[in-house]
Amino acid sequence: TVSSMLGHKSIKTTQIYAKITKEKLNQDMENLAARLNGVEEFAGCTI
Repeated sequence: TVSSMLGHKSIKTTQIYAKITKEKLNQDMENLAARLNGVEEFAGCTI
């Protein structure tokens, strides 16, 4: 299992890391969406 590959004796430890990873991924995706907001307006323009 993933827990054993990570060296965790308890599945709860693995679940903690999985939650943190999911929260970080969601936050990063929100940041990316905010950065890309409006980019499509300039897609056809030469910079």
